[in-house]
Amino acid sequence: MSVAFIGDGISTKQNGDQLANFYYCKACNELLAVGCNINGQLRGAVNSNLLEGVNQLGNPIQIQPRLLSADEKLERWDKLWGVLNGF
Repeated sequence: MSVAFIGDGISTKQNGDQLANFYYCKACNELLAVGCNINGQLRGAVNSNLLEGVNQLGNPIQIQPRLLSADEKLERWDKLWGVLNGF
């Protein structure tokens, strides 16, 4: 996946356990994407609510990340997330 955000730029915040970076629009503070360096690659996911045709995607998966250990999070993200380019 290749991600390019257009506008005034992005700000980055980290989650509680400092594993993932959350990328927000500087202009509107909307969550754009989340990413984490896994095995030397920036892996992540975009906020599907911002995509055209979001209704063509499958149902969202509900999880409680705070209930997962750091290793469980990284393993899950490595399986589910794509490679982010352009950050």
